[in-house]
Amino acid sequence: MRHIEGESRHQIALLPESLEDFVSTDHPVRVIDAYIDTLDTRALGFDKAVTKETGRKPYDPADLLKLYVYGYLNRVSTSRRLERECQRNMEVMWLLKRLRPDFKTIADFRKDNGAAIRGACSAFIGFCREMQLVSGQQVAIDGSKFKAAASIDQSLTRSQVKRDRAEIEEKIQAYLQRLDRADDEDAQGELNRERVQQALERLARRKQRLEVYEHGMQASARNEHCATEPEARLMRSGREGTVLGYNVQSAVEAPSGLMVHHVVTDAQSDTNQLLEMAEKTKAALQVEKLAVLADAGYSNGEHLDACERQGITATVPRRIIPGTRAEFQKIDFKYQAEHDRYRCPAGEVLRRSTVDKDRKHHVYRRTGCGRCPLQPRCTTADARIVTRHFFEAAYARSEARLRANPSLMSQRMQIAERPFAVLKQLMGFRRFSCRGLKAARTEMSIAVLAYNLKQMVSNLGVPRLLALMS
Repeated sequence: MRHIEGESRHQIALLPESLEDFVSTDHPVRVIDAYIDTLDTRALGFDKAVTKETGRKPYDPADLLKLYVYGYLNRVSTSRRLERECQRNMEVMWLLKRLRPDFKTIADFRKDNGAAIRGACSAFIGFCREMQLVSGQQVAIDGSKFKAAASIDQSLTRSQVKRDRAEIEEKIQAYLQRLDRADDEDAQGELNRERVQQALERLARRKQRLEVYEHGMQASARNEHCATEPEARLMRSGREGTVLGYNVQSAVEAPSGLMVHHVVTDAQSDTNQLLEMAEKTKAALQVEKLAVLADAGYSNGEHLDACERQGITATVPRRIIPGTRAEFQKIDFKYQAEHDRYRCPAGEVLRRSTVDKDRKHHVYRRTGCGRCPLQPRCTTADARIVTRHFFEAAYARSEARLRANPSLMSQRMQIAERPFAVLKQLMGFRRFSCRGLKAARTEMSIAVLAYNLKQMVSNLGVPRLLALMS
């Protein structure tokens, strides 16, 4: 039979091939190598960037960073799998020049260099800014939930603790009653006291475990606690339902598609994230003016107003709060700014009566609605109340921008949601490997740096990107 045959495994090559021959000139791994070689690892604060004159020589932190970026880009994030790649993957052999660090060295590098790794991620945005690869005019902000390393089964809420404690107490009482009945009836032979005692000890351990959870909730002032990763929180995550994890915030620049700023938080919602994300993004891009797009989850009048005062134009849809079933809604009441009052559809005046500081609302009221012919279409009570947010004007300006350009939210979706899709679907980064918020931030910085390098390769191509880095 005639087939294409490979070389004999026992054939000795007179002219061995070099590592350079195994990686094409336009391979993306060359971009990883070139970019990290431009970093000043000493200035970034990498451990062992400055070596001692005596003792065993350490690995260059630049080499270990290259390994991690390559790994996260290719769905390999654990230290043991990265160790195996060093021994069998020709691209990794080329990248590390045949270095073979063990898994403990690889894991310790990520654990000990969190701040420096985050600095290396930020430095790439600085490089793109200097090369004028980002315009810095418009960004879209979005958040996504990433699973923590710990299992959701290790997390309990206050209601679950209360339910489990009641169940345990009920079982303990049942066992004790059985023991009492056995003593009264002198039927000790029918009851295995040793097995009952073992069951009681198991229940006591479960009860003690619940006390640990309850103490953790009190210490953190939260309604849930995870014993194996206390900083992780239960969060709603779209189709996945409730997950134990962290909320990753990102600001994506258009049209480059780069994640110019990101942060990993334990906040369960996006409501209070807009201002800080916009400020940090503006600082990262070093621009005077910045246009920001975000979805209704970021709706916050106070943040919108603060952004405007800093040269940031944030366009965010107002979160819709279900109102009454009446025909006349708040939009039908006309606000008269010169008199600080509302006028209802019947022409009557609603004057400001009080302030709701918790909800940041001014409250406007009119009584005597029972005599109004439009009452059936407005309210069932004798008074009608309308509220106005402290920063209603900021909401109105944002809504005006949306009415002028309804496609802004479609643009936001295209800009902001794609990076999360690439991270989760193409790069396989759905959950963190390390426990704790600090470690999660380090991991996300590696993943974001890998994504940004991948995105620039897609935008410019390897040869042009290498030329800019040389």
